[in-house]
Amino acid sequence: MSSPNLLSPPRPSSSKEKRNPSITPRKFRRFFAPRSRVPSRISPARKALQDLAAPDLNNRYLTPAPSSPLMPPNSEGFVPDENLLDSPSARRSKRRKFNHTPESSPCRPSVSFDLPPSNNDGPKLLSPIRSLRSSQEKMDLDEDESEEEIELPPQPTPVKRITPITSRGLATRLSQREYGSMPRARRSYMSYPSTDWRIDTADFYSRPKDIHECIGEDGSSRTIPFCTATCNTNSLTAVGDEEGRIRLLDSSSDHPEEPFSNVHLAFQAHGNAIIDMSFSDDDYLLATASGDQTGRVIDVMTQSPIAVLQHHTASLKQVRFQPGQANKSVLATSSRDGSVQIWDLRCTGRPVQDIAPPEPRDSTLRFRPAPPKQGCAVNSLYHAHAHTSRLTQQVPVGTPGDTPSRRELPCRVNNISVTAMQFLPAGQEHLLLTACEADACIKLWDIRSIHSSRQKVPSSLSMTAPPSSHQHWRSFGISSLALGTDASRLYALCKDNTVYAYSTAHLILGHAPELSTRNGEVPRRRHNAVTHQGLGPLYGFRHPSFFVTSFYVKCAVRPARNGRSELLAVGSSNSTPVLFPTQERYFRNILTDAMGSLTLENSTIATSQHPASESDATDCGPRAPTINQRLKDDIPIVKTGTPLVRGHEQHEVGAVTWTSGGKLVTTGDDYLIRCWSEDREQAADLRTGGESGGRRWGCGWAEVGEDFDGVDDDVD
Repeated sequence: MSSPNLLSPPRPSSSKEKRNPSITPRKFRRFFAPRSRVPSRISPARKALQDLAAPDLNNRYLTPAPSSPLMPPNSEGFVPDENLLDSPSARRSKRRKFNHTPESSPCRPSVSFDLPPSNNDGPKLLSPIRSLRSSQEKMDLDEDESEEEIELPPQPTPVKRITPITSRGLATRLSQREYGSMPRARRSYMSYPSTDWRIDTADFYSRPKDIHECIGEDGSSRTIPFCTATCNTNSLTAVGDEEGRIRLLDSSSDHPEEPFSNVHLAFQAHGNAIIDMSFSDDDYLLATASGDQTGRVIDVMTQSPIAVLQHHTASLKQVRFQPGQANKSVLATSSRDGSVQIWDLRCTGRPVQDIAPPEPRDSTLRFRPAPPKQGCAVNSLYHAHAHTSRLTQQVPVGTPGDTPSRRELPCRVNNISVTAMQFLPAGQEHLLLTACEADACIKLWDIRSIHSSRQKVPSSLSMTAPPSSHQHWRSFGISSLALGTDASRLYALCKDNTVYAYSTAHLILGHAPELSTRNGEVPRRRHNAVTHQGLGPLYGFRHPSFFVTSFYVKCAVRPARNGRSELLAVGSSNSTPVLFPTQERYFRNILTDAMGSLTLENSTIATSQHPASESDATDCGPRAPTINQRLKDDIPIVKTGTPLVRGHEQHEVGAVTWTSGGKLVTTGDDYLIRCWSEDREQAADLRTGGESGGRRWGCGWAEVGEDFDGVDDDVD
């Protein structure tokens, strides 16, 4: 029942019938509270519902209105009076700024302000969207208040753009090459995790103008070049042939009027083939080893001999000057008679009477050279490798040794030829390394220890262990030795088609005072020393194009100098010299995997402590028909080599040497001497240009594969 006070007032009587009042009253005071009675403070719950309304959300996220950061936002406990805002004075003073400021830009984060504390201490229902303030809440309400500036917090400094690694200088480029990331080995943008070893060997090439053909003294026949030696201070290269003549060729490209094909100087040095040559450090002296059982020291300025080394009984194999202070005075020679002779040019000797007079010269030359002296041998190592090798009659059939050939005089029977020698660098120049034709053992000698008896076998300081594959099959000799740039590695070219790398710091295992110096002084020599065991090879180099069938195939190392990397060049019996990069970072994974599987039982050190006896060597079961089918090696074998193709015909490439300018000189049985230079564009043109127009006629280049010179799709 409704109260009588709530009934409608009485109406005057009329003819219309009376009806019940409508349900909805004309005034909403009966159902809703008047606006004046609504509290001015909006509750937190109501405010949260307003924030969730769709129009407000659209205003906040889709179309933000321009705002000014100078007016602090309203607190949650303050609501402006609507009557005040609707007054004409408020409308006239109200002014909006529609120009965006950097702080109010929608693309930048909004600036947060500290809000005044609310008067209501009770619990509030906070809106989840209240923390994201719209720009509508930041507009100015009064022009006077906008003049008061609020100190804004400092903006963070924008991050600088990262400089590309290719624009950071030489040091960064070297680091990039060291750790890799190139899509191609020769391009500046990298993607692979390691560098390509072919970048060190791919730039070699040779043109027809880089060829010299050896013509005999009569001018009608050709002669085979046997050996080469390069000067240390200039670009001249000396070549010795089978007629005993020496010719000097200029490998420098700075003089186009005198190409490599022209002879700079030629003279007769021996009456037989010249097997080896060596220059002194200042290039004033040239030592030769000949097949006439003698060696000579020639003054390069006058081309006349100053000393004759005639103490051997067979043809000489190698000659080397001692490094250090005695470089122009002390030298060593090895021979097929199995001995090593140490010569000192400072010792007086008798004049040699059987030397032919020099060739006739210009009459205006008034200088008359002194007659040559007989060399004085101050130390002799007879039968240097006799007790570690197998005699000639015990060598299996089909494995020829260092037999006399090419106009050499035959030697005595059962002599083990010393085919290779190498002095250690200055500071250790009293130490000499030797190798022979019978096995792959390398001996270390102290030339200060006097050995002069022909009946007693000399005692070396140490002897390296041969590869274990030789002990299980048969022995192979060594034809050449070469030291690395820092003398930490010794490279030995073996006749099993492998170049073995040794550690010079482990030539003597255990206590080795001979390999160390105290206060820069050379250690004292030991008397009656016992031969110590040396470490075997660390790893080896092989290549499908690398074959060694004679002891005339040699190796040479280009030192790392003037920005050029160290390279190992080897000749080959199949007319293709091969280049091996010696930086161990290129094959570090191969060394790590192979070394990790070695134990003391199957390592070369343990095997070499009990060498095979003569009966074991001769009775080793069925042998494989070829070298490539021999037993598995226990050391890492690296095959990262680059062949130099088309340089020589189908003949053996024997001697190789490096010039002071980093060029390679090779000699072959095709009567040609070829000089190889480095140029990336010309080498790539020969590889990819084809045979059209005879552009490859008489040329040679480094063969590195078709993928090396390919064009990348992602490179502009």
